Amino acid sequence: MAAWRGRPFGHAPDPPAGLRRLGGLVITALLVVLGCAVNPVSGQRQLVFMSEDQEKKIDEQAATQVAEQIGLVEDPALTAYVNEIGQALAKNSPRQGVRYRFHVVAMDEPNAFALPGGNIYISRGLLLLLNDESELANVLGHEIGHVAARHAAQRDALMKVMTVLNTVGMIGASVGGARSNGNGGPVGNPGLHGFSRQQESEADEIGQDLAVATGIDPSGMARLLRSLDASERMERGFSRETGYFDTHPAARERAAEAATSAEVRRFESHFAVAESRQDFLNRVTGLSVGPPASEGIVEGERFLHPDLDFSVRFPAGWEVVNTRPAVYALSPARDAILTLELHGEGDDPAAAAHAWGGDAAVAGPHAGPVRIGGREGYRVRGRVPTLAGQTLAEVYWISDRGMIYRLSGTVLRGDFERYAGTFRTFPRSFRSLTADERTSMSEIRIEVIESLPGETLESLSHRTGNTWDPIETAVHNGIRPGQTLEPGQLVKVAVRISYRASSPHLQGDLERDVAPEDPSAAKGVPPRPPPPLEVGGSG
Repeated sequence: MAAWRGRPFGHAPDPPAGLRRLGGLVITALLVVLGCAVNPVSGQRQLVFMSEDQEKKIDEQAATQVAEQIGLVEDPALTAYVNEIGQALAKNSPRQGVRYRFHVVAMDEPNAFALPGGNIYISRGLLLLLNDESELANVLGHEIGHVAARHAAQRDALMKVMTVLNTVGMIGASVGGARSNGNGGPVGNPGLHGFSRQQESEADEIGQDLAVATGIDPSGMARLLRSLDASERMERGFSRETGYFDTHPAARERAAEAATSAEVRRFESHFAVAESRQDFLNRVTGLSVGPPASEGIVEGERFLHPDLDFSVRFPAGWEVVNTRPAVYALSPARDAILTLELHGEGDDPAAAAHAWGGDAAVAGPHAGPVRIGGREGYRVRGRVPTLAGQTLAEVYWISDRGMIYRLSGTVLRGDFERYAGTFRTFPRSFRSLTADERTSMSEIRIEVIESLPGETLESLSHRTGNTWDPIETAVHNGIRPGQTLEPGQLVKVAVRISYRASSPHLQGDLERDVAPEDPSAAKGVPPRPPPPLEVGGSG
């Protein structure tokens, strides 16, 4: 609470003494009722409101959400490798009695995170940045540090305490005048943000301690952080400086601290899974750069799924986002959204609509069967449960070879009729892939190449068909752009390769005819109303 000293936000009067006593009594009551816990890392007592059982419950719920909404990389060998290193580090964790589990999450951004009960994740994007096993170990050690020090419970306690103090402050404002931060808002707790920076620094230190205890080079932390800083410069055009309200220190600042910290630690190498740097790089070879084709491909206005063998077209100018639960498209005015979801297996669209929306979804003048491109479908227009809540929407269920897809259009604000034509055109664009589309599918994956004598990143990229530019290649390999490579130097490159679908839908049926889209859809005008329904009004 030291950040409250010195009135950092101006010259507002102190609250009345009675209110100060009230705040102190409330905090004291919390301490008496909930007690303190001993921090497994520092050995000191700390205020936490979250029990270990609650941590486990939150962890389990969040782990399910991560798997469903983000997804895990389906590479058993890579996951087992990451888990083997993580378990070796976890044996030296200052907090035992926790079931540490390590996963590779299907996230393109370089990231890693830990859940409070021991589930730890490293992203596909961060693995692409790593260049040796010690960097991976220090990342995992950092995340173990968050769990070991119970940082989630600390943040939870601090936020609850601040809620109490803000309540007391609001009472004080009503009695003795508002206290401002100079920006027109109530005074917050700057110590909350500083505390989060402290947690990150503490996790860095724990990660390096675990590396040393396991027999792994702690300087891998600094190398990784330098790569993160380079990645940030590539994306932003500059290195981020740590601001007072930043929750994380800048990567460059952390890298400098980690380098100094590694120098003063005594280190003896006696643990490794990968036999060499080449062995490590071979283990990440084949990782997808960006979403793999098996998750679907966005090409301009069209979304194509090779394994499920279908395609759908979104309106021109709409922003298309492909996520694990659904594919979304947001209108240019940000006032309407189209959604494509896999409802599940089945061949009865009406039953799917009923299971999803209940009796209201299959009854009334604005609901009924339709046919789309020769496929059975069901259409509902009205107030239905969507991702945006109970709102006015037009929803279609389409049956295609044992699967049912849900395509919906929702107006977030404004006039529904403005987008009525678009909402009908969207599902009518649903069709099978063409033969040309199937054979032209591709994706980008990592390969490791040995440089030839005298090669630069530019010449190596030209020789290998590298899709990264020289700066991207340098960042992902931890080297300087423009430098001449050593003969035989191992370089990660991103190479486009052909993709062949592995769907049972395609067996023996690769050349079937493709049902044409509604002719009006290609012309960009509202299509004919879907038979046998003709609906209007607001629903």
